[in-house]
Amino acid sequence: MQISTKLGAVTLFLTLLLAGAISSTYLVLNTMSASMNTIVIDRLIPAAHLKKVGDLYAVNIVDTAHKVRSGALSWEEGHRLNTEAVATIQKLWSDYTATYLTDEERALASQMTAEMQKQADSIGQLLAIMKAQDKAALDTYVETRLYPTIDPIGTYVASLIDLQTRVGEEEFAKASASKQFNLVLLAVFGIVALAVSALSFWIIIAGVSRPLTAITTIMQSLAGGMTDFTVPFRTRKDEIGSIAGAVEIFRQSAIEKRMLEKEAEAARLQAEADRVRLQEEAEAAAQQRLREATSGLAGGLRRLAAGDLTFQLTEPFAPDFEELRNDLNAAVDQLGEALRAVAQSVDEMDTGTREISTGADSLSRRTEQQAASLEQTAAALDEITANVTNSTRRAEEARAVAAEANGAATHSGGVVADAVNAMQRIEQSSQQISSIIGVIDEIAFQTNLLALNAGVEAARAGEAGKGFAVVAQEVRELAQRSAQAAKEIKGLIRNSEAEVKSGVTLVSETGDALQAIGSHVATINQHMEAIAVSAREQSVGLSEINTAVNQMDQTTQQNAAMVEETNAASATLVAQAEKLRSLIGRFTLGHQARQAQPAPQRMGLSRPRIAGNTALKAESWEEF
Repeated sequence: MQISTKLGAVTLFLTLLLAGAISSTYLVLNTMSASMNTIVIDRLIPAAHLKKVGDLYAVNIVDTAHKVRSGALSWEEGHRLNTEAVATIQKLWSDYTATYLTDEERALASQMTAEMQKQADSIGQLLAIMKAQDKAALDTYVETRLYPTIDPIGTYVASLIDLQTRVGEEEFAKASASKQFNLVLLAVFGIVALAVSALSFWIIIAGVSRPLTAITTIMQSLAGGMTDFTVPFRTRKDEIGSIAGAVEIFRQSAIEKRMLEKEAEAARLQAEADRVRLQEEAEAAAQQRLREATSGLAGGLRRLAAGDLTFQLTEPFAPDFEELRNDLNAAVDQLGEALRAVAQSVDEMDTGTREISTGADSLSRRTEQQAASLEQTAAALDEITANVTNSTRRAEEARAVAAEANGAATHSGGVVADAVNAMQRIEQSSQQISSIIGVIDEIAFQTNLLALNAGVEAARAGEAGKGFAVVAQEVRELAQRSAQAAKEIKGLIRNSEAEVKSGVTLVSETGDALQAIGSHVATINQHMEAIAVSAREQSVGLSEINTAVNQMDQTTQQNAAMVEETNAASATLVAQAEKLRSLIGRFTLGHQARQAQPAPQRMGLSRPRIAGNTALKAESWEEF
């Protein structure tokens, strides 16, 4: 049997066992869930509803009736609580009757429904008594009808709760019995699964893992070059036998390969010996041809190194090196032509460079003169601009001072006007104070008279009026002192009025003088404004002229620097041309290029370059 078939069969059997275990577990869980639903939904919840219905009857209705009767609850609160209790009882009972009921439970529920309908009128009468707030009727109802109404219903509720408990216990017993059976079933499935797993493990270890390990060891030996061994498991009919057969084929191939490698090595050694012999013969012939060619090339290169470009190699070389002789002859011809052309160009370049150097030197001198003149002009304009700017600043400062003086004069005039108004208000206040002091004087006079009359009346009263007479005397003295103080204040106010009038006159005269000063300062301010505007315009114009002159100065300085650089470059180019002519003179070109003209004496090449505004010269510009 193939290994894949064995493993497939074991896997299928394990899968079936797993499916059976899952199915049995599902059935167990489903059965337990149904039992729990029956116990919880059909028994525990209805029992809780029934208990709440019994509590509503026994606690809410009965207890509320007693509390209203004793005065612990108000009539309105008691009526509300009992109305809510009746509504809650109806809802809970409707929910209970809608659940699953056994036959016995359905019979009890029908009897309780009939009893509840029977006692509904009695409970309605209780609600009507509470609504009417009839104390005597409530006392009679509690004593005669309350418990006969509630107790029968409570009996049915207790019976139904007992039935729920008993049925729940029966369902629990059924679930427990089912649990034991399911546990046994799961144990059987587990034992069978463990046995099959052990069998599968043994099949994998003994039938697959160990043979594969042995074959792996043999293949590693084969890879290391060993072939003197016997391959096991070749007689098996499964995949292990196929692998063992393939390994045997590899072993035979390795043996054949080793034999072929020995034969190939012998053939290679013979071919190497033949190749060495032929190569030595060819190298000897090549060395001879190379010596002949290199001797001719060496002679030509010696003449080329000596500067002779008029020679040609006329003796032929070996066919392999004949092309090299022709290339060297052509290179010597082309190099001679190129150097002759370069010599002629050097002569022409030297003549043009000397002319450029002479012109650049003259341009440099004129540019230095122009730069010095522009620098003097720029310095003069800078000084004029600084003076005009200083004048403008001082005119601005004078205008600002005049404006401040004008503002101060205007402010002083306003202050004087305010002072005049204040003095006038003080004069008016003094007059009002005089009037008030007159009133106080009259009040003091009247108080003195009243005090005198009171003293007379106290004297008439005799012994009983002595205390009043003393008070009258004190009031009279106060009235006299008030009158005296009022007279003194009148005198002071009259003096103050005179001084205030004099102050008003002086302040008015001061205001007129300040107004005159303010008008003069305003006129001065207008003249200073015109002077400042004119000075600003002059300063702006001079600044523009100064900027333009400075730009011209900078441009001239840059031109001078460029001329110096051009002059230096021309000198460098002349020197390079002389050096190039001397280098070309080392070669023999067959016919010499024309000789260069003698170099004229260059002038001004040692003059330093102009930097900034330091080139101040007294020469004129007439050379331009």
